[in-house]
Amino acid sequence: MTSRREFLKAGLVATALPVAARADLTATSLPTVPLYKVLYDTRFAASVAFAGRAAARGLALHAIAGDMTRFWYDDLYYRWRQAPAAIAGLTGHGALFCLERLAWEQRMRVVYRGEHTAGAGGCVAHSFRGPRAMVSAAAEAGAEPSWAAALADVVAECPSGSAAHTVQALAAKRSAVLPAEPLFSWVIAPVSRA
Repeated sequence: MTSRREFLKAGLVATALPVAARADLTATSLPTVPLYKVLYDTRFAASVAFAGRAAARGLALHAIAGDMTRFWYDDLYYRWRQAPAAIAGLTGHGALFCLERLAWEQRMRVVYRGEHTAGAGGCVAHSFRGPRAMVSAAAEAGAEPSWAAALADVVAECPSGSAAHTVQALAAKRSAVLPAEPLFSWVIAPVSRA
């Protein structure tokens, strides 16, 4: 749960973020991580909006309703047996937690994570951790009224080699779509060890 102090601090950080953050993300010279699937949770309007934007970008989707077990047993297990493949999503904590643990055996990690919680006054508080340009773009997306859809653009542009440099940013803005429980945007991708 976000404390009042963290929430106020997030608002201050959000006002200090660069306006051209999204352009910064797409201007990187690194290739993007190809996403095998994008997960979304049909129980949450924000997650469905995220999926709509991901579908518009031509990304392959997989719907869950809180439980990712069928996705694992019917799809991802077999795909990861062939070779590691990056996945992304906007889900509750449970799905992310399980997929993160399963990814470890494939030498993959969560390379980007955003936490999105309902705050006071109809605001959504966002916390992001990942590659510098991606976090800047995510913080900008979090400031938009359609933040969930905008985050689909951010995860679709996850740069390769993204485990190298991580930064964190906080943002808080009023939103028409408030998550009923904390939601997490994320990318799980192969990482190379030096």
